[in-house]
Amino acid sequence: MNVIISHASALHILDMCARKEPPEAFSEEPMEHALCDAREWACTARALKQFKFADICRPGMPMDILIPTYAHLHTPKGFTFHGVGGHLPKGSFLDIGNGMLVCAPELVYIQLCQGATLRECIDIGCFLCGTYSLEPTVRSGVVERKALTTRDDLDTFLKQAKRLRGARNAAAALPWVLNGSASPKETELALLLYLPFAMDGFGFEKPVLNHVVDLDSAERKLVGTENVRIDVYWPKQRIGFEYTSYAEHSEEKKIGEDMRRALVLHKKGIHIEFVTQEQLSSLDQMSILADILVEHGVPPANLD
Repeated sequence: MNVIISHASALHILDMCARKEPPEAFSEEPMEHALCDAREWACTARALKQFKFADICRPGMPMDILIPTYAHLHTPKGFTFHGVGGHLPKGSFLDIGNGMLVCAPELVYIQLCQGATLRECIDIGCFLCGTYSLEPTVRSGVVERKALTTRDDLDTFLKQAKRLRGARNAAAALPWVLNGSASPKETELALLLYLPFAMDGFGFEKPVLNHVVDLDSAERKLVGTENVRIDVYWPKQRIGFEYTSYAEHSEEKKIGEDMRRALVLHKKGIHIEFVTQEQLSSLDQMSILADILVEHGVPPANLD
């Protein structure tokens, strides 16, 4: 007997397991599991009692469970049942031990896109393909984790799961999903510049997120790191934007770090503009930054 954890509950588990320093309850590395007979899925109160959900559930939220059909008269307290809604491709489940399976990130993307707006679907995709986990106990609000999937992996899975509920929304959003975001603000900044005018963006060519620039010995000494990352970068035009926040450092220290990084990148022929929350929230100020991209030759997006 297996229990299939799905939707937001599966995302919570996958997200926690992928952290650089996962909590003890999430230290088990999820492993690919073959599709199992739906008749063996736990979907009754009695069957669910054998599984220990307390340490892995979202605090105060029900546990999302995948069931073969909606033909159940009673949903046990503390659970939300979700019907499969179509044929599941190979690679849909991951094993976290003790008979508990979680839906793979690619399947979770489709599940969470059902009933979501286009922009919400894009944000979900960027989060899955990003390298951060939301953590309200730290000042920045995020901690580092591995990317749960990639845009290419989402695309491959979607082609095999196009009849699942939510797949149409997921496919419509996928062209705009970006890999490699390290924070919600980086995602917001990148999408504002990349999304088309019809979606309230500026319509520029797709940027690279968190592009790595290696440093020589003198540059490392100045900056204090082996390399630097540029939040939102256009490699051909050698221009990038950095979202800057003072959440984790004193303002004076953070400004000093930013200026040293900008100096080193300028030496390498890379132009950097720093973007604050005030600018990100102002259409007029973002329009000025968009003009800078035009001046540097960044072309409009082409998704053909």
